[in-house]
Amino acid sequence: MNKVCMGLLLLCICSEPVIAQTKKIRLTLLPEVGLVSFDGKSGNGWGLYAKASFVTSSTGALTLTTGMGRANLKKLIGSSEEYAIRSIPVLVGYEHAIGNFRIEPQLGLGELGGKYTLSGVVARPSVGSFFSALAVRYQWKPISVGLRAQYQKSIEGKDAGTWYRSRMGFYTIQVGIPLVR
Repeated sequence: MNKVCMGLLLLCICSEPVIAQTKKIRLTLLPEVGLVSFDGKSGNGWGLYAKASFVTSSTGALTLTTGMGRANLKKLIGSSEEYAIRSIPVLVGYEHAIGNFRIEPQLGLGELGGKYTLSGVVARPSVGSFFSALAVRYQWKPISVGLRAQYQKSIEGKDAGTWYRSRMGFYTIQVGIPLVR
């Protein structure tokens, strides 16, 4: 009996690398446009991301996403403030398929920077940030279309400058264009 159990265990262990070698890697380009909220100010923005998906099952995939989002924030009435914001995250996530719908929570680290103009004086602050995102997409043939919400919070202290407590929300419509399937 012990030999049979040991043989089944050995068979399970040996069969795992064969299954692992059949996994697929997908590369996707993700352009997006949407609205930005940054420390009480709002504006419009766009982004371009690249995503590598490592398929783990028929309904799931581990993902690695990176890219850049940019936004221009509206001037406040009676103020000379102008903001041009950029975020560059590196996000790790898990994409789960439910029929043609995909849901993907993501977490990561990155940089929040940009250009800040006040009364003609220009500053270019940059802070390290923690990012979290949630994307919900509909897969139609090879292309996906969906909504994405990304949140950012600075993780640096007062020594980082004016944006050390900054928070940003980025709410977008995203299109997935496959590069490698």
